[in-house]
Amino acid sequence: MKDLNNDLYILGDNSDQLCKLCIGKAPTGKCTNADPYAGYEGAFRCLVNAGEIAFLVHTTVQEMTSSTFEFNNITKDQFELLCKDGTRKSVNEYKTCNWGTVPSRAIVTSSATKIEIRRLYQKFLERAVKVLNRKSNFTDIYNNRFDNRQGNFENRPGYEDRYREKDFRYNNRNEYNTDNRNEYDRGYDDGYANSNSWDREYNDTYNNYSPNDYSETTNIQPIETFDLFESAPKYGLHHNLMFSDSAQDFVSLLEKDQTYTGYLGRSLDSILGVRQCPVNRMTMCVTSDPEMEKCIKMKIALKAQLLKPELLCHKGHSQINCMQAVQNGIADVTVLDASDVYTAGLRFELIPFISEVYNLGTPDYYVVAVAKEEDDNTDLTYLKNKYTCHTGINTAAGWVYPLAYLLSNQWIRGYGCNSVRAAAEYFTKSCVPGALSSEYNTGVPYDNMCDLCHGPSYRYCRRDASEDYFGHTGAFRCLVEGGGDVAFVKHTTVAENTDGKRREFWARNTFTKDFELLCPDGTRRPSTDYEHCNLGKVAANAIVTRGGYYGYNETQINAYINLFIYAQQLYGRKDPDEFSFSMFYSVPPYSDLIFQDATQQLIVIPPEKRQFSAYLGPDFMRARRIVDCNAGAAALEHSIIAALIMLALTYILAR
Repeated sequence: MKDLNNDLYILGDNSDQLCKLCIGKAPTGKCTNADPYAGYEGAFRCLVNAGEIAFLVHTTVQEMTSSTFEFNNITKDQFELLCKDGTRKSVNEYKTCNWGTVPSRAIVTSSATKIEIRRLYQKFLERAVKVLNRKSNFTDIYNNRFDNRQGNFENRPGYEDRYREKDFRYNNRNEYNTDNRNEYDRGYDDGYANSNSWDREYNDTYNNYSPNDYSETTNIQPIETFDLFESAPKYGLHHNLMFSDSAQDFVSLLEKDQTYTGYLGRSLDSILGVRQCPVNRMTMCVTSDPEMEKCIKMKIALKAQLLKPELLCHKGHSQINCMQAVQNGIADVTVLDASDVYTAGLRFELIPFISEVYNLGTPDYYVVAVAKEEDDNTDLTYLKNKYTCHTGINTAAGWVYPLAYLLSNQWIRGYGCNSVRAAAEYFTKSCVPGALSSEYNTGVPYDNMCDLCHGPSYRYCRRDASEDYFGHTGAFRCLVEGGGDVAFVKHTTVAENTDGKRREFWARNTFTKDFELLCPDGTRRPSTDYEHCNLGKVAANAIVTRGGYYGYNETQINAYINLFIYAQQLYGRKDPDEFSFSMFYSVPPYSDLIFQDATQQLIVIPPEKRQFSAYLGPDFMRARRIVDCNAGAAALEHSIIAALIMLALTYILAR
């Protein structure tokens, strides 16, 4: 039972009809495991109160109708089984009228537990059920619980002697070997000859307290008895607490059956069949080795939950290369900054379909200019000859909005459409990852645009996670330790990296109060007052896929949506540890790998906003045109070509 009313579950093809009959209180109780109609007993309640059919275990009707505290006036004779051949039969005829047999509930432990320890667990539980099971002896019923189609579980070859190699024999009631204690090759007489002050044999002492003498009568009556397979009403109104109330015994599994595939057997086919997806796989494109490593971990995590489609990972050398890979079918999805969403939509016909949400509750964020509190000489209205830190060339927060603000207010000279030259001649030194790449800067490269960058060797000034000063956290780090005077980042960046949030050396002595926001009117404000001191609001990072004439259909896109939304329900938490995977966490010293670390959830972009200009909004489109005068040239070129083709076809048909 999934929470279809939770805000995290706003997705395509699961109808709310699946939760219509649920009666739990929203949002945390309705259609979840806490719903009164959850589980087998809940499904029976639903049948009695509101439903017409319930899918249950063959013992559920007997359990629920035999209770004296909930369904007093209901008997099992009021219910019938629906057979697969269209007939009906009595509830007692479940052996000939059922929808199949499945393995019972199992007690599990970590696969890291050694087999010797697991055997001790098995022996303990078998002893516990013999002592604490107050029901009659159901051995004969248990041994014949399967029909001829499935066979007897214990009659498999080697079952009775499954622990022969370690001499753990269940047929020997004295399983702790008290009759022969010389297991460490030493005698009890050595050094203990005079220790038997009770003047009797050790074995006699043990036998006097033999656990096998259960039939011995006694006048002592227990104040309270405990039954391992008892739940309601002794412990509340719920049935099947820890163990099934209808359970009669425990049976130990062979070592080879102690895996989910070995235990489930053919039943696994049905489980996997339900989870089959019309889309077999989804390939995600990433741009660096750290992102590739995280993608592989994500693939393993999703596979562990049997989520489909299967995630595959592809490494491109840049965001633009990933856009090309998605367009060409090498990859299916990639995660892009808002400005890259613009490029992907304009040049490669990609469409955004899922967006990140940060702390605003909406899929957007504020662009802010951050300076050190002690540096009162830095002013947003005059950054001439300053050292600046940017998230990357042509990124929304680090380039488009700051340059659009400076150019539109004529603080810097525009040089036509050459914003790179304008920035290079206005700022003395900067770190603008990607400024030397011909993929992003088609004009003359300016070395001072990368003078503050920190990446070693070929990673120097790269527009990916291999450059230390790439991205929002990288630009802030450039401000802290790299000599920058101002950093252009998103509004959550300061809070993410100060006050002990990061353990890296560069961030250890940073506090929120050490940094201030530079406002467009020339004033300063605390870093928490971003709503009133910012350069504008921009759309959040988005997951994009192939659109246009050769784009994916609705079924394929919904399959991708389901995968990401289910994934965040399982792996969207913010408290990762070494044993689990978190989608919105990056292993230090890296940050914002694939998804932004500030992401709180993913939401589905409505179909009417999946065109890049509709998603980005008019403010961004205006800012991009200010920074890049040729921003619409490609679209215009395509429009002209399409118009010429139409004219040619019209002329031919007219003849």
